[in-house]
This record gives sequence, structure tokens and C-alpha cells, in this order.
Amino acid sequence: MRALLLIAVLLTLAACKPAVKPDLPGADKIVTPTIVTVERFVYVRVKPYLTKPEPVAEGPIAQCFDVAAKRRAALQRANAKLTQISTIQGTEVQP
Repeated sequence: MRALLLIAVLLTLAACKPAVKPDLPGADKIVTPTIVTVERFVYVRVKPYLTKPEPVAEGPIAQCFDVAAKRRAALQRANAKLTQISTIQGTEVQP
């Protein structure tokens, strides 16, 4: 019985193929690495006070000149913020 079991195991092992290693490419098929430069754009953060909305002045028609002056002041502040943002735009990010 042991002999039959040993023969069955040996036949099973004989049927297994040995591991085949892939052939190495020839000298003409070797790939040389090339350097690839990838540009990564990082945007500059804009300070929160530059993105805060300006209040819009409102009032009755009797206060027309006062409301217009307040709206002009708000528009000038908004333009000043946009000028500051444009000076930040395109600058290099400090790590």
C-alpha cells in the first residue's frame, strides 16, 4: 500500500513542470530611462480679507447724495482689493 502511495506521489511530482524564467532582453533591446520634467502649478492663497464682500449702502431718496458717497467708497475699497489681488497673482509660492 505504501509503495502504491509513493509511486502516485512520485508520478504527480514528475508531471510538474519546473519554473521557467523569462529570457533577458538582448543588449539592443535594453531601454534607457529618460528624464521627464513635469511642471506643477501651485496657486497663491488670497487673504480672506481680500475676498470679503463690501456692504452696499441703501437709503431713501432724500439721502441720495449720502448713499451715493457710501457706494463710491465701497467701490473704491473693492477696487483696492482687486489691485492687491492682482499683485499677488503669479507670484511664487513660498514653502
